[in-house]
Amino acid sequence: MNNRTMAIVYVDRDSISLKTCSRNGCSPQHFIILNKELQRLEEEKCLITKDIHSYAELRLCNAVGGAKVLELSFTWLKDAGRDSVSGYTERVRLPYEPFRSYAAGEGETIDRTRWRLLSIPEQNRPKLEFHSRKNLKAVVENPILRHKLGKFLDQHFNWYNYERIVLTDDYLPYSFFFEGYMVQGAKTCGGVILHGEENIQTAKYGIHT
Repeated sequence: MNNRTMAIVYVDRDSISLKTCSRNGCSPQHFIILNKELQRLEEEKCLITKDIHSYAELRLCNAVGGAKVLELSFTWLKDAGRDSVSGYTERVRLPYEPFRSYAAGEGETIDRTRWRLLSIPEQNRPKLEFHSRKNLKAVVENPILRHKLGKFLDQHFNWYNYERIVLTDDYLPYSFFFEGYMVQGAKTCGGVILHGEENIQTAKYGIHT
């Protein structure tokens, strides 16, 4: 399963209940979602719902290639006593069309289990495009900065639902301005800035949006 999650969906008359299992363990409960909320999701593309102590944000979006994906962001909570709660968050991405058909009761029932499926793995990092190369050339010519930038890019921009990141020269030395383009057409702007360039040995890259 690697880092993927097994989703188990049970269908009832007016609702579905969903449980997750992964290498980190199983969800502390089944999360119940009313059918009327799923219908509202079709219209609004995003909703937040609650079950017992826990919450879930459901979002419909388009993945690379145009397929619809259901993103579920769970906040699993439990009563920790003394007016406090404890828990964790979990994000699961499922192909929407099979989910919708099973939630509508179109699948075969086996011990009430309508569906068992591994989640969609997180999308590979978006394509990085350098559209101006002056600052990039200056970085590449310096082995220390080349290593710092390479390590930074490897650790960042693992953004799902982004198709590409376009980088251009920033006015600061060795730094870049970027625009991230999402599958849905929206974009994010920011900078990959080298801080402390007066001392290349200790200088660090940071991301700003």
